Amino acid sequence: MKKITATASIVLIFSSFAKAQFYYKDIISNNQLIKEMALYKDNKIRSVIIKSFDDDGSESDGFICEKKISKNYRKTELFTRTNVSSASLFISTFNASGLLIQTYDSSVISVSLNKYSYNDQNKIISIYSAARSVDDDFINEIVEEHIYVYNENNIPEKMIRVKNKYDSITILFLADENNNINMEKDTKSGSKYYYYYDEKNRLTDIVHSYEYKPALLAEYLFEYNNMNQLSQMTATEEGGSDYYVWKYTYNNGLRSMEKCYSKEKRLMGRIEYEYK
Repeated sequence: MKKITATASIVLIFSSFAKAQFYYKDIISNNQLIKEMALYKDNKIRSVIIKSFDDDGSESDGFICEKKISKNYRKTELFTRTNVSSASLFISTFNASGLLIQTYDSSVISVSLNKYSYNDQNKIISIYSAARSVDDDFINEIVEEHIYVYNENNIPEKMIRVKNKYDSITILFLADENNNINMEKDTKSGSKYYYYYDEKNRLTDIVHSYEYKPALLAEYLFEYNNMNQLSQMTATEEGGSDYYVWKYTYNNGLRSMEKCYSKEKRLMGRIEYEYK
């Protein structure tokens, strides 16, 4: 069950230190967390119990995952533990307007903190991240800031990535005629990400283009149901040699189940949500 629990962590928790796809991880994922909290508030949800099941239908041994929501809907605490990883606590904090302003992720071997700042139009202008990990006797610390610059239409045109206060890289963005970001370029490596949308301006594909490789690699594919909810996500592993397909179902607007399939269409396992 290692594959499904690891993939679930990717879906639930994102990190600003992850490479590339900055627009997706910084902007789109941020908006998803904000919408999720608003959905909890609308449905008066106070806790979410997440259960994991193996491919044979049995409950995953040692998997514990529960999210608690504060009474004022300005903080969530996600506790996770599996039989292949130590316990972790992921805390998200929101302001009075419902915007995500901080995340704190802690486990036995690592701690990370993200702080978000916004402009008057509630657009992210900076993300400050600090991470500290311990591996045996080795301690690794990283500080990183993403500074977003917008044009006159309040569309991001570039992001300055500053690592450890000195190393700076500029990421450029281009928008289409609908003001959707359709390209992201790393000015140092030359690598590009292309974003594709359907007729309803919903994100459908994220494709990676390498400077020294002619082939394009689709890293994420998204499909939606008639209720405008994400119904399927295909995620490609680094290098493109393997991929997993997640299928989502909903009940009363809330996600009730996720099923994970291998590229051979074999069921790897499923995740169920219980709301209280």
